[in-house]
Amino acid sequence: MTDSDRKALIFVFDDHEAIRTLVRIHLQQAGYEVRVFEDAVEGGQAMLESPPDLLVCDINMPYMDGLAFLAAMKTDPRVARVPTILLTSRTDEDSEMAAAEAGAARFLTKPLRRDDLLRAVQQVLSWSQLGGVLPGRS
Repeated sequence: MTDSDRKALIFVFDDHEAIRTLVRIHLQQAGYEVRVFEDAVEGGQAMLESPPDLLVCDINMPYMDGLAFLAAMKTDPRVARVPTILLTSRTDEDSEMAAAEAGAARFLTKPLRRDDLLRAVQQVLSWSQLGGVLPGRS
């Protein structure tokens, strides 16, 4: 298998089993390799051992929320450049602004639509492969 044939590895952090399962199924059906984690503590350790190509992370989780995890992630050079899509049930502008300020590549609201998820994943992975600079980010 050449590097170009390698499936992108995506980690999914969400404390709701139904969301983890739904996201995993959608991503696997689209051809991605997926690992799911119940929280950022468990998933964060796995990220340090084997950084993924992309993280899809819920904002509202126990122990450490997605915004705090993203801020912590950006301080560690092993995972600082892993692009992140944040998920939330919040629909307010403040949450979207907080996600952007934390460095999230995209922000998706729940309930997730399969097409929106796959489009966001494809866009973020494409941007990442083009040098890791996302539009509107330095």
